[in-house]
Amino acid sequence: MKRNNSIAWDVLAGVLTWFLVFVLSLWLMWPKEQLWSLWPWVVPLFLLNGLCFFLTTRNDERHGSISPFALCCYLLQLLSALALNWLLPLDYLAILSIIWVSVLPYLVSMRTAVIITVALLSLWYGVDSALEQRSLWITGLLFSSFHFFALLMTNQARSEQRAKQELQHAHQQLLATQDLLMVASQQQERTRIARDLHDVLGHHLTALTINLQVAGHLTQGEAKVKVDQCHQIAKLLLSDVREAVSALREHQQFSIYQALEKLLTAVPGVRVHWDCPQGVELADVKVAQQLLLIVQEALTNTLRHSQATEFYLLIKPVEDVLQLAIYDNGKVAPDWKPGNGLTGMKERVAACNGTLVWQLKDNHFHLQVTLPAGLVV
Repeated sequence: MKRNNSIAWDVLAGVLTWFLVFVLSLWLMWPKEQLWSLWPWVVPLFLLNGLCFFLTTRNDERHGSISPFALCCYLLQLLSALALNWLLPLDYLAILSIIWVSVLPYLVSMRTAVIITVALLSLWYGVDSALEQRSLWITGLLFSSFHFFALLMTNQARSEQRAKQELQHAHQQLLATQDLLMVASQQQERTRIARDLHDVLGHHLTALTINLQVAGHLTQGEAKVKVDQCHQIAKLLLSDVREAVSALREHQQFSIYQALEKLLTAVPGVRVHWDCPQGVELADVKVAQQLLLIVQEALTNTLRHSQATEFYLLIKPVEDVLQLAIYDNGKVAPDWKPGNGLTGMKERVAACNGTLVWQLKDNHFHLQVTLPAGLVV
């Protein structure tokens, strides 16, 4: 689900289904005095069940992590559904457990979700059979198929959501890399033009200037005046060519802010907070390329491994270096070890003669990167 203030369609469908079950149960209880006498228990349990479902899903990205408060709500939702099933002899109340099961693929792996569902069904219909003293294998089999159908459909939706997020993230990476390649291509073309001007036009102008200087010594009168004028014009032209060559050889600046804006805007699955002065530009395209790749790798690690919901990037120019601070609010596994991604980032930083240091703060992973960048602020 998207993290915003509007309710998602799947949550809305769950709430409407819960409401229909609630209303239908009250309607069926009304004519039966024995069941209606339970309303002081039934109504609060139904309200608790619906409220817990809403609180669990309304603002949660559901990408593998859940807050302690949401986890408590999720467990209360299950307990209230079990209590209602044991209080009321209504077989269709298993719909409440289907609603509960439909959220599982967002929180645990599919294998774990199947195990939890089997355990829930065994408890649900095992207790029902004991209380009602009758066989419920047909009802249990039918509703079990609905539970697993909900699991499979939710898992498929989750897989499509992940694929869409990865595609969107890859597209943002492509846009940022495209700008970098464009700047690099422009620099290469400028260098080629400068080299051709220097090697061809500069050589011929130098020869022309020397010949005109010699001609000035060999001529007299008005012809000498004209030759001297041509000599001065040739010298000015040679000077202009040299200035043009020098200007072309100067590296075009690369805006860090613009590249990061394309890379970090609306990243799916995580909220990105980043701070970079808009006027900071890099003269070295190689350093700019490594910087973007480092940020991309750090963001990818956050999306895949840390189960974080917040990603932070701080960039600060200090004298002739660029300092990066990268961290998120995800938790580091107890058996964590540096992987290929972190090793690759360290190699990229070393290729630019920079430094990379990582550390754990409050069980969160922090990266500190320093790049000698030839900054233009």
